[in-house]
Formats: sequence, structure tokens, C-alpha cells
Amino acid sequence: MKLGKKAMTALAFAVGTCMFVSTAFADMALGTGYDRLKETVKYTAAQMEDGLDNYTVEWLAELKVDDETVMQVSTVKKYDTRKKAAEDLTVTKQFFGQTETSWSYFDSEAYIYKHGDDQYTVVERDARDSDEAYVFRSPFRDEAAEDLEKIVDALVGNLKEYVQVDENANGERVYSGTLTQLQVPALINAVSSFYMKQIINEQSRYHHDVPLPDIKKDIFVQKVTGTAVEDANGLLKSMRGEITFSGKDSRDVTHEVALHVMFKLKDVGTTAVVKPDLKGKKVEVSTANGLSDKYVGTYKANIVIEKDGEFVNIGERTLEIDSVQDGIIRGRYYETVKPEYASEYPEPYDFTFELSANDYFFTYKNPAGKEETGALHPGANGNIYLDLNVEVHDDGGYSTKAGERWFSGDLIRVFEE
Repeated sequence: MKLGKKAMTALAFAVGTCMFVSTAFADMALGTGYDRLKETVKYTAAQMEDGLDNYTVEWLAELKVDDETVMQVSTVKKYDTRKKAAEDLTVTKQFFGQTETSWSYFDSEAYIYKHGDDQYTVVERDARDSDEAYVFRSPFRDEAAEDLEKIVDALVGNLKEYVQVDENANGERVYSGTLTQLQVPALINAVSSFYMKQIINEQSRYHHDVPLPDIKKDIFVQKVTGTAVEDANGLLKSMRGEITFSGKDSRDVTHEVALHVMFKLKDVGTTAVVKPDLKGKKVEVSTANGLSDKYVGTYKANIVIEKDGEFVNIGERTLEIDSVQDGIIRGRYYETVKPEYASEYPEPYDFTFELSANDYFFTYKNPAGKEETGALHPGANGNIYLDLNVEVHDDGGYSTKAGERWFSGDLIRVFEE
């Protein structure tokens, strides 16, 4: 399933906030404190991926402008690494009190999404689907992680004295620190201020009803604060951070922007991820590719080429979805070219196909008799999108190799009068 624009914006906001605050706080923890905290974060990520049987993670990211909350995103995600299951609850609060809540459950068999009070969508999974929805992956396993770590280490090598590391009687380590405007290195200040401006502009673009200032100049980091707690087992128990910026709008009015982030790891070994009981609920069963029997029908599009400086309609593409039964989608695709343009489009396609309801890809034979791979998935407003001659990548994505056939895969549903 694809995230909508609002969800993507909220996600970008949350990720951006986490990046700013965690980077700034890590900057404060150089030297012995930095090394300890960095190793704790790495160890915790590795244990979350494979080591802890179950646990709950809480995230909160909040954007404030002139001490008013513009957006707040909070997520509670439960993981069971042995059962390979996860549950996610995300609440997004926006200006004027608008709240959006999303709940979902994931395991190796299905994704379950909740809509309203008692409405659910169940999406059946294919064995080839990624497990990223219910299995945590340590970001430190990424190929670029080591290089990025070296860059951060080099950038902030002179902030050693601004961190405190204390050990409690129960064996916990508490990291804390504060950076003021004068203590923030110029390069970090410049980069952080640039990204802060991008976040504000992005929110302004998609949320016109939110009174965000149009910050244009004199942007700088006023203050960075952070605390982190490492438990007696070496796991990062919690982390909080806040970074405050100041800047002026086009009227020279000064505004203060604060980004706050919180992370908490809890209920280790006692978290229960339970598949919901959908008896008596309104349930729509969907497939991984989103195609169900409501897509049975005919879809068409013009074949358009450019000739003598003009666009010319030379024929028609037709996709027929004949049936969706027993997990198999069956249909036919063919192209009809007007006789006077046969030389412009000499080899029209005409083939039948079968597609697993849990897959996007199918095979067919092109006009020359060569086997190729196609992709089929829902478009907007009940339409269908078709791609021909594609190359499927290991990550499940694909690229098109169709060549210059004036091909357009947007096919529009034909309704009988």
C-alpha cells in the first residue's frame, strides 16, 4: 500500500526531526561519552534486529513555532522477532487540533489495516514480499553507515567537553549535555539551519491553513539539549533531544522554531503482539497487488505518436481483465492500429496472460515471439497501469526497457451505458 501525501509529509517531518536532534546530541557526546553512547546505540540496534525476543518502541517528534505546536507525530510499535509480527499505532496531531490515527498489524501471512472503528483491510502477503514492516533492520548494517560515521566523527571532534556521563546506583548510565549558540560549530550550524528551512517550507507547501512563518534570513541554532539513558544491560533505554533555531521572515520579524524528538525502548521480553480477531468486523480482503474482482472489465487508451510536428491518434490499446478467481488474474492485452498507420506501428501486441494476485509481474510473448515480463497494478479512480518489457530487480522494484513504441501504460476503465 502506498502512503498518501499527508502521511509522507508527516513521515518526512518525523525522520527529519530525528536526524537533526540525534545528530546534534551525538555531537555533544564526543570523547569517552561519545564512544560509549555510539556503541550503545549500535548494540541496541543489533539487539532489536536479532537478540531481543519482543519489545516496544515509542517515538515522538514535535515541531513548535513561537512556542505553538505545529505538528506532532507519535508512534508506538510492538515487535515480536520470534513470531515475526509487529503492530503499529501512529497519531499525527496538526495545528487547529486536527488528529489522524492509523493502526496496522503485520506478519508473514498478511497486513491488516484499520479504517474507522470497525473497518479493516486485509492484504494477503506473497512469500517474496519484503519483511521490513515487521522486522527491524539495524541502520548500521547499511553499506554507507561506516562512511557516514567517519564524517560525523571528523566534523564534531572538538566538542568533547560539553557532555556529562553519570552512572546511577542501579547500573544505568545517563548522558546529558547542552550546546549554546556560541558553542555550535559553524559548519553544523549552517547545515542544520539549511535543513530546518527546508522542513518549514515543506510544511508550508502542504498545509496552507497552518500559520508557519516564511523564514528567509539570519537563521542559526540557538540551543541544543539532549539526554540519553543506557540501562544496566547496555541497551539504550531512552533518548530525548531538542534543537532550537532562530530566524527572520521577509518583514524582519524574528521567529523561534524548536524541534523535539523522543525515543523509548520498553517492555523488553513482555511485549505481546496479538493478531486481531476480525469476527463481526467489516473486512475487505485485498491482494498484494491491490487487484480484486471489482477490476474485472475493459480498459482502453489511445496510441498517440508525434508526426510532422503534431500529435496523431493512430489506434487504441485495450486491456481486458476477464476474471479474478482462486488467486489468479486472467486477461488479454491487444493493440489495434488504423490501417493507414500500419507502417508507423508495424508490430502491435496481442497476448493473453495470467497473474498471481500476490504479484505484480507476469510473462507474455511479444510480437516477435520472445518472452518478456510485464507489470500490472491499480491506477487512480479505478483505472489500471500496465508496463511492458520490464526488468525486475532484487528489491522487488523494476525498470522499463520498452524502447520507442510510443507506449503509455495508463489505461482508463470503459463503463457500459
